[in-house]
Amino acid sequence: MNGLESAREQIEDIDRQMAGLFERRMKCARAIAAYKKENGLPIYDPAREKSLEEKNEKYIEDGVLVPYYRDFLRSLIGISKQYQNDIMS
Repeated sequence: MNGLESAREQIEDIDRQMAGLFERRMKCARAIAAYKKENGLPIYDPAREKSLEEKNEKYIEDGVLVPYYRDFLRSLIGISKQYQNDIMS
């Protein structure tokens, strides 16, 4: 197996793990949507999103990757908000 094949296998393994984590995260988003709906809270919470970005980007050790991680997190938050909106509608 060459380096390319090895790297691709590792990515496939990581993607499988991320799929499980994504599903867990969205189940939490579902619970949050139910709470927000019950309590009349808005989906969008800019202070919470900013806090998540600031806190979570500290987990990235390679500083070059921080802006890419920030984009990834923003995308994930956007998907979560879309899912919450669908649930609350």
